[in-house]
Amino acid sequence: MVFDEGVFAFLIILSGCVSAPGTGGALNKVLKVETGDQGWKTAWFYGIGNYINADATYTYSVRIYHEEATSVKFNLTLKTTTNQYKSIFWGREVLPATWVTIEATYTLNSSDGNPSDIYIEPQTPGITFYLDDFVIKDESGKVVLKTDFEDGTEQGWSGNNATVSVVYDPAQSQ
Repeated sequence: MVFDEGVFAFLIILSGCVSAPGTGGALNKVLKVETGDQGWKTAWFYGIGNYINADATYTYSVRIYHEEATSVKFNLTLKTTTNQYKSIFWGREVLPATWVTIEATYTLNSSDGNPSDIYIEPQTPGITFYLDDFVIKDESGKVVLKTDFEDGTEQGWSGNNATVSVVYDPAQSQ
């Protein structure tokens, strides 16, 4: 049977599978963060207090990827309503061209204020990194927040001295 190229492309679109040559299946959307060389270069999520509370323990998990020549260390910081910055994790190493999942458990003491914002930042200025599957679970294991970017939006993340955009996973295009 011989198909016209236009009909073949139409059939692929109708199949509902978003794929690209060489990826072996569906593409994954991630948040690309292009950091600046000045000041605090980070991706942040405003209003984290809508999802978590002080005096409660949560497990934070995020997948991070970068294409620098050497490992890069990353921090996850919680800002409070009293303008204190509390480290959920600090200096966690992410190898080059490898998705690394970082997980940490943290309890914010209410004497430090209530949760306000949360930040993910590299300790190396001026790099581009990617994040995906940012998840916060309460003590019972219930997911209270998950951002996976599959809808093509930033899902509440923005940049500070950084530009954020939703892109396809760079590791899948190699």
